[in-house]
Amino acid sequence: MLLLIGLVSLLMALALPRVRIDFEFERFFATDDPELARYHAFRERFGHDNEFMLVSVQRDSGVYDHRFLGRVDALRAALAAIPDVRSVVAATSLEEPVITPLGAFQLPYLRFATAEHLTTDSARISADPRVAGVLVSNDAKALLMVANTRPGLSKVASDTLLARVDRAIAASGLDRVHTAGRVHAQYHYIRMMQHELVLFLCIAAALLAVFLWAGFRSAWGVLVPMTIVGLAVLWQVGLMALLGRPLGILTMLLPTILFVVGMSDVVHILECYLDEVRAGRSRVEAIRNTYREVGLPTLITALTAAIGFATLGTASIRPLQEFGWTTAIGVLITFLISFTLLPALLLLVKPARLLPRSNEASPWDRQLHRLFAWTIRRRTAVLTGFALLTVGGLIGMGRIQVDNHLLDDWSEAEQERLGYRFLDRQFGGVRPFEMEVTVLDSGRTIWDPAILRDIERVQDTIEARYDLRAVRSPVTVMRSLNKAFNGGQADHYILPGDDATIGRLARRAHLLGKESLHTIVAPDARSARISGRMVDRGGRWCLEQERALQRSIAAETDTTAVRFHETGMAHLIDRSNATLSRQLMRGMGLAVLLTALLMMWAFRDLRMVVVAIVPNLVPLVFTAGLMGWWGIHLNVSTAIIFSIAFGIAEDDTIHMLARLRHEMRRGLSPLAALKRTYLSTGKAVVLTSLMLLSGFVTLTLSDFGSVHRLGLLVTLTLLFAFVAELLLLPVLVMLMPPRSPVRRP
Repeated sequence: MLLLIGLVSLLMALALPRVRIDFEFERFFATDDPELARYHAFRERFGHDNEFMLVSVQRDSGVYDHRFLGRVDALRAALAAIPDVRSVVAATSLEEPVITPLGAFQLPYLRFATAEHLTTDSARISADPRVAGVLVSNDAKALLMVANTRPGLSKVASDTLLARVDRAIAASGLDRVHTAGRVHAQYHYIRMMQHELVLFLCIAAALLAVFLWAGFRSAWGVLVPMTIVGLAVLWQVGLMALLGRPLGILTMLLPTILFVVGMSDVVHILECYLDEVRAGRSRVEAIRNTYREVGLPTLITALTAAIGFATLGTASIRPLQEFGWTTAIGVLITFLISFTLLPALLLLVKPARLLPRSNEASPWDRQLHRLFAWTIRRRTAVLTGFALLTVGGLIGMGRIQVDNHLLDDWSEAEQERLGYRFLDRQFGGVRPFEMEVTVLDSGRTIWDPAILRDIERVQDTIEARYDLRAVRSPVTVMRSLNKAFNGGQADHYILPGDDATIGRLARRAHLLGKESLHTIVAPDARSARISGRMVDRGGRWCLEQERALQRSIAAETDTTAVRFHETGMAHLIDRSNATLSRQLMRGMGLAVLLTALLMMWAFRDLRMVVVAIVPNLVPLVFTAGLMGWWGIHLNVSTAIIFSIAFGIAEDDTIHMLARLRHEMRRGLSPLAALKRTYLSTGKAVVLTSLMLLSGFVTLTLSDFGSVHRLGLLVTLTLLFAFVAELLLLPVLVMLMPPRSPVRRP
């Protein structure tokens, strides 16, 4: 067995260099969302909506200095020369077409070769909504460059691109530069994930070693459990590498969770084995008795934990699916190693090395005795207290709101440090907005005057509701053409009032550039887009605005001639999160049902099923209530805490009830059996609960907001479950004593 486990472990260790860490916003799309196919078709027609990098340059004394603008334009040229950068839009290179009777020519927005034209140019820019607040901040203290990148860049290509951008910025000599975009966000996500993956695993291992020493008070009592769980983590991560599955924002928690969760069953097995050794049994006999007593409970705890995680696989969001299934497999791998490697190690290690050097009683032995007596005497008070907390939790649950932000994982300090908040303040944000416009009347096109006026009404409403910047649409094309044909006068940046002028301008739309036009209007002129950037105010706010916008569209446009439909990457993520509450309730209900059926099969007693389920549902209600009272939103990261907590908290309950049944088989009364269970298994429950709490509380140190909240809420849930284990479970057993099992000879 040791040889076989060693060979498998070697194979998994050799696979570790193939581990990938990946982060893609599109992985958070709900796979069953009918809007997904529409989005893919829209993207094929008009291009990606998030393949860009934003580079802003700040100057407190103002950007209209010809030397400063020269350095900015040199940086723009350097960025445009980088492979995988298709184009760079900046105020220093932007030109506006002007068409006069003498011909057409391009007028630069900024003539910065000398200082004499900057006053005139700055006044013209401040009056142009296409540039002011979009490429030049309203206070004229920052400039923005938009670098359009090649879509579908791999992780290696993205990192190479970002490194070249950073080198170009460093060579420019400009010191107050902020960068944002998908490539930038992906790099920092993965860098932080790699750092925290190692950090939290090391902290969890150190804390678990401390608690193992406190519980077993021997070096081998620390080394054996750590070896078992460490190999389980190695096998799970190695298996993901062999299957080509990357670690994401959720699955990066897998090593830490497995390390903490897997320790519970190992501790229960080891504690029972040492009790057998203290009773004078040989090693083989002690192992046989241990597996006879805790084998079935350990199997059930592994299955219930796996069920709790696997129900996340029913969600339609791929990161949740992957996290659920991979963690469930990891729990079963831990069980497999525990039942194969652990007995082999126990046969090789002398029992004396596992027993504590000191025979003094553990400090919590006396405390458990006192706590049990207090709980039995105050049964009514315990029930009343938990009932009140449950009611408060149910009220708080009604206050929970589903909401999300694209950069929800980053703290405010991190977003400020990386410049995202600066871009929100100065340039209207980095969240993309996309709306598809489709002409339904077969006799018309996008360039039909009535269609364009409907688009203009909708666009004006969107700009007002969303504070949309950098807007591109058929209407902006027509406004730009009208201005160009009127000598570049700012007051002609409007949609012409007569149909004849609109028709004439539509025939000249190609003057703005064929490539640029095809990203706005489809070649058949039957569909188009309205796109822009906005501040990310949250998915809930955006969905509310969309509903209000659709009502406005129905009232102000001809819905039989043209259809407006919001789409885009950010919109699909919002829709995915909006379905979480339904998926969460479905998954949790399935987990509770399957766990109840499994325990009914194991214990053959409905009362024990109730006693096992209730103390682990109450903490979930309590935590959900805290989320509602504290204003913590339900999203992908917080949705998984309930399945995690339920699957983990059930373990100690099962071990206690299994020991209770074992003691009753020996002929003890329910009260006597409960007392002996409480004082014996209770020690392992205290130890495993403290280890679980210490493992998850370390996650609160994360710089990721989602990981921080997950660590906080799971810790609170497990803490409350621990209290319910010691207080509520004994009271429920006294109220609903299990049937006396058939006594074994």
